[in-house]
Amino acid sequence: MKLKALFLALAVAGAGASFALADDGHNKASDTTSTSTTTTSETPKCPRAELRGTLTSVSATSFTMTVTKANHGENALVGQTATVAVDAKTRVSWDGVGTFTGPNTNDDVTVHARQCGDATGTITAQSVKAHTPHADKAGKHDAAKK
Repeated sequence: MKLKALFLALAVAGAGASFALADDGHNKASDTTSTSTTTTSETPKCPRAELRGTLTSVSATSFTMTVTKANHGENALVGQTATVAVDAKTRVSWDGVGTFTGPNTNDDVTVHARQCGDATGTITAQSVKAHTPHADKAGKHDAAKK
């Protein structure tokens, strides 16, 4: 019986505390309702861009490439030269033969990036994978040109 009385007392105390702490929407200092408006700026949309192609120039903060394949949203870049920015978060890997320099012009490249802003916005790479062209691929291009 003592336990039932204890639980009943706790329940009544908890209910009373919840009503005491509940906010009724009034400012207690002036007894008026206050409403505030916050303005939020829209974050620019940055859709993914997946590009494949050939490097045409390389610098420390960006590179240019001739795009041969692209995801659906970036199809307009196929056949064009695209400039891709590289920042401190970009993961870069390069696979080459014979030297320790690279990536170099004419290397094949696959880029996963974000393009912020409109269709002409900056393309910033999240990851870049470059490698020297395969010997059989280079041979096919040379044979096709003859």
